[in-house]
Order: sequence, then C-alpha cells, then structure tokens
Amino acid sequence: MVSRISGLCVGVALWVGCGDDGAATGGGPAETGIVSTGEVSSSDAPTSGPVTGVVTSDPGTTDNDPTGSSEPAGTTSGDPGTTTTAATTSEGESTGESGESEGSTGEAPLCPLALQHLPCDADSEDPLHAIGLRCDSLGPPWVDKLNAVAVTEVEFVAAPAQGDKRPWQVARAYGTHVDPGTQQPFWSAREGEKVLLISSGLLPAPDQDGAVIIPGAEVYNDVGDGKWDADEMPPPMSPAPGSPDPQGFKDCDGKGDCSNTLAAQWELGGGDPNDRLWLRFKLTAPSLAAGDLADANGYSFDFAFFSAEFPEWIDTPFNDIFVVWQASEMYTGNVTFIDGQPLTVTALWPIDHQGQCNLFDPKCQGEAPALAGTGHSKDGGATGWYRATGGVQPGETFGLAFAIFDMGDSTYDTTAIVDRWLWDCEGCVPNDVRSCGIEPQ
Repeated sequence: MVSRISGLCVGVALWVGCGDDGAATGGGPAETGIVSTGEVSSSDAPTSGPVTGVVTSDPGTTDNDPTGSSEPAGTTSGDPGTTTTAATTSEGESTGESGESEGSTGEAPLCPLALQHLPCDADSEDPLHAIGLRCDSLGPPWVDKLNAVAVTEVEFVAAPAQGDKRPWQVARAYGTHVDPGTQQPFWSAREGEKVLLISSGLLPAPDQDGAVIIPGAEVYNDVGDGKWDADEMPPPMSPAPGSPDPQGFKDCDGKGDCSNTLAAQWELGGGDPNDRLWLRFKLTAPSLAAGDLADANGYSFDFAFFSAEFPEWIDTPFNDIFVVWQASEMYTGNVTFIDGQPLTVTALWPIDHQGQCNLFDPKCQGEAPALAGTGHSKDGGATGWYRATGGVQPGETFGLAFAIFDMGDSTYDTTAIVDRWLWDCEGCVPNDVRSCGIEPQ
C-alpha cells in the first residue's frame, strides 16, 4: 500500500473547474483496522436502517410492504394487470400510456417489460430496491405481474459503519446542486425516488431531506484492512483477458474478462485493490416461452462515476475502479466500458479532457457547480450520467456483480451512483451494430 499527500484540482466531463485552494491538508485518517466483522445472515439482516458489516445474503426487506398498503408505492388504483402506468424516458419525463419517448433523444419506445417496470424504493432502504430490482419482495402476489425483477443468491459485502458513515447509502439525492431546468437535485433518482450510492470510502447518512451531502473535500477515508484490502478482484471477477483476440469480445473462455478491458488498468494499479465493496446476485431474463410480456435480450442501468483521484493521479498506480461484471451463457466479463476502456481514473481521462479543460489549462478556474456537496467540488471529478447496456439470452439465468475499490492505497475515494434498472427487448452484442457498453445521457 502506498501513501501520498498532495494537492488536487477538479476535472470533469461536463463541468470543469480547477481552483487554487484544492490542496489536500493530509492523507486522510490513519488506518484503524476492522471495527467489526459484523457478519449478517439472512435471519439477522435488518429490514431497514444501516447494515454495519458484511452482508452475506439479503441486505434488505424480504416480506412485507413497508408502506402497509395493499399496493406498492407509485402504482395507481384499479386493475394491477393493466398497462396504464406511465413510462419514464432517459430524460426522466413521463411518456403517458403510449410509451413513446417525448424527449429530444430520438429513442425508440421502451419495450413492454420496461413499460411495466415497477419502482418500489419510496419507503425502502433496500439497496436493490433503490436500483429498481427485487420489488417482488413487497406487497401481494400480483406485484409479480408488473415486472418486479426478482433476484436470487444476493451477496452484499461492505465494510462496517464507522459512526454514522458507511461505504453505501440509499438516498434521494447526492450533493446540493439543483438542476436549473427541473429545479430538482441534479444527482437524484432516474426512476422511483431513490438511488444507490457505493463508495471505496465512507458516506454520511442522508439528511432530513434524504440527501447525502459531503461538505468541502472530505473524500479521504480508509474503511479498514483485512478482507476489504485482499489483493484480488471481488468474486467472480477476474482481470485476466477472457478472449484470445487482443481486441476482445470473441471466443470467451467463460472465466476471464471477455472485453479484455480490465487487465492493463489492473496492472497499472499494481493488482493492489483496497476498500473493496461488492454487490452480486442472479436473475432470470424474461421470455415469451415462460409466459412473460416479451423476450428480454438485454438490460440497462444508469450510473455516474466520481473520484478524488482525478485528474492529478492519472497514469499512476492510484487507479480506482468501478466495474460491473456479467456471467452468462452469452458473455462473461466487464460490461461498463467505453471505447474499449473500463471505468478507472486513468482510462476515463482521454474522454474527459477532450474539448474540455485539462490540468494545465489556464481557463480551468473555480469550482464545478454540479459537484457541490459531493465531496468532489474542490478535489476530483465526475463523468456525468451514463447508461450501461448488456446482452443476454431470453430465459437464461445469469449473474451480475457491481464492485468499487481503491487501487494502490486506501485514501482518496471513488464513488458511484447506480439507478434505473430496466429490461431491454432489443439487447446488444459487444462490438456489433448495437454494441454493449456505456453511453452518455
């Protein structure tokens, strides 16, 4: 593990600012070790509130509707099997009954599976509910008719809380910036009412309005040693190339990363992950053969990536990583890549600085408004919203794992927001006409 103390400035894909007051005053709190192993079994898991250790199975609610209502939050009265629920486009606009996008993106109408998607996070602290998954765990049996996206074999592994902070939070918003167009918090839900925040550091609990707010540049934490710092990627991930083709995506071996995007970035970090967090589960793609509304040939989710390592520590071992891993019949490997690059501080740099400000640009002054209250308004940067798309076979059961961790040290932190899971009828094929990977929103 390497320690360092240095000043940072801000560099952001959509909002750029480098202030003169961005010097770090230290390397963050000293390592204090594991506060508690805190292993929680499914029988011990709380139905709400913070999880203070390793969740080895279900981290959230499993049985009852927390609202006490016979209908889940966000639905209307009447026949629960009808399709009158309004869809939400990538711009967050209600489309009404037709399901046609009214935004300016030119997107095709959502597939029936997405139109029937059921948010269930309004009164829940379950991290899966916040993403838009496992809503079948709430309410009466008819909920299943509304594409509640059941998941199984859930494993959520995160360091224990330290005081009122922990490496993950379910929140209504992140930071304090308000979108001038919508007058809503900029980093807020893309579907439902909440998002999941995961971090290699410690995030404060949401305030009375449900927002996680970090004043200044308090993004220097060490969640503890031990299993959080084990020198391997979270299971079942592997940085080893999974394709014999240097460009990847062909003849996957079913074990390594078929995108071949992770190996170089992993090696740059010295194969030294720290403060690891991961959430993994299995789910089954809907199919007409099983009586579902349509075939699911893929899925999508929205996310944003923030890091205190950006931009000063690009091309160094301090190369923090956010990765989402798919293990399926069709594809095994990283699905969060763009132009053949994964989501790391170094890999994102060529994308972020093109046409924008870089570290030595004299126009790079001041602070980025969109990062206010995120802990990155003086130190670090962010990608903006992206959408990741993966391809699957209808009817297959496959695994997904979300992970985030520091590389090279345990000090400067990296955070991701995850939200708006949807099935995709069209699907995608890596490096094909409709390629998998991520796109800006």
